[in-house]
Amino acid sequence: MLSREERGWWPWIPLLVVEGLYVRVATARLPPAKDRRGRTGAQTGGAIKIAGLGDSIIAGIGVQSQREGLLGQVSERVAERTGRPVEWEAIGFSGATSQVVLDRLLPEAARAEPELAVLSVGVNDAVRGTRPRDFKDRLAAIVDGLTATRRQPSVVFGGIPPLARFPALPWPLSRVLGGRAARLQQAAIDLTGYRGLKVVVFPSRLARAGFSSDGFHPGPAGCADWSRWVADGMSLRLETLRDARWD
Repeated sequence: MLSREERGWWPWIPLLVVEGLYVRVATARLPPAKDRRGRTGAQTGGAIKIAGLGDSIIAGIGVQSQREGLLGQVSERVAERTGRPVEWEAIGFSGATSQVVLDRLLPEAARAEPELAVLSVGVNDAVRGTRPRDFKDRLAAIVDGLTATRRQPSVVFGGIPPLARFPALPWPLSRVLGGRAARLQQAAIDLTGYRGLKVVVFPSRLARAGFSSDGFHPGPAGCADWSRWVADGMSLRLETLRDARWD
């Protein structure tokens, strides 16, 4: 369904439908990473708990193991910056939208009581045509649910990449989805600072080498860059967690 902003694409609907079906088949062949939990960093000391919450990025699609994925590489960076061990848990699956995260995944993440949370959602909302104001409301509700837990975690929204630049997406589908993604990303940016929320902003161009073989999900190199941006969003909390090592 096209929105008012997309009315100029109405004549292209037949092609958009065909391209959408093709991309769905072509990008459905990669499995998620097998590991859902892990530990990295120092062998002794109190571990920092990180929860990854969201879609295929959290599930690890595009990498062989979570160690190469976004959550695993964020955990490595947190361990390096704090000098403490990190225990991580991936709570996500391919196709998850903001509504699915809010209704089905948030309770599990809240029970984990993390100190840091990485949220990846939005691409599937763009595909489904979620309205920006609805996306913003759901994102705020997810942040509410996470920060209401005992450890009041710092939450970093991983951002929505520029879909118009994805190698797997042909024109005009790339333009339509790219516009939707940009509007949802702006809704998230408008929420920056809400209960301490940090929002990652992607560069306008993405290197092809950063993608996995399907041209849609990030590979290890792409996750490496992404993990740095996420860890930078956690910097203030990491200082506190680093100092706690000496308490």
